[in-house]
Amino acid sequence: MRSLLACVVTVLAFGVPGGAVAADPPSLKEACAATSGLAARPVWLTTSDGVRLYAVTAGRGSTAIVMAHEGGSTLCGSLPYAATLVRAGLRVIAFDFRDYGRSGRHGLLLGNDLAAAAAYARATGAKHVFLMGASMGGAAVVQNTASLQVAGRISLSGTRLWEGYGINAPLSLPRIHAPFLYLGSRDDARAPLTEARGTVQRIGARDKRGVFYAGSFHGWSLVDGAPFAARARALVLKWIRSHS
Repeated sequence: MRSLLACVVTVLAFGVPGGAVAADPPSLKEACAATSGLAARPVWLTTSDGVRLYAVTAGRGSTAIVMAHEGGSTLCGSLPYAATLVRAGLRVIAFDFRDYGRSGRHGLLLGNDLAAAAAYARATGAKHVFLMGASMGGAAVVQNTASLQVAGRISLSGTRLWEGYGINAPLSLPRIHAPFLYLGSRDDARAPLTEARGTVQRIGARDKRGVFYAGSFHGWSLVDGAPFAARARALVLKWIRSHS
């Protein structure tokens, strides 16, 4: 509760520790140029270790999806799918990890960033919070969030963090007890099938599922661009609704 209240205070102060007011966050169009038709409100978030994150929130409802982007990208890469989720009646919070995009620079403690986004979702009315990440973001959801209480986790091609992209905590996987969904492809060299299946197996949740499609599609392309993307989107939406 204390950490949640701390997050609320810093969010209301535009994400600056100590309550000082910073410049307003840039608009989504300024940050990404192309918005995929998403009408989103930009906000500053502050992590527990004092790093300011750029984030946007869109949609309404009591179910919120925290969207964690791929490595070498920013929240901009998640916008097409974020728009799809909003049209389905869900709320999304997408953010730039530290050291990416408009967020501050302070080493890759990705779990702290996900915790700040989840706390913001709850502080602004979400009753059901899901963590969803692609590639690096999906690996962070797997490796760095065991201590977070959420309604569920979704990883798109995220098994482990590669060197330089964050810290793996493989011993934490059995401590993940919330429902878990993994989507991947059978020939993805960046998330090999054996490794992906092993990740699902080590997750401690009883309610867990791994779905593997043909080809080598990776990350957001599983739900945006792959030949089976429509089926994958329907599966994810049905899974979220069944766990909300």
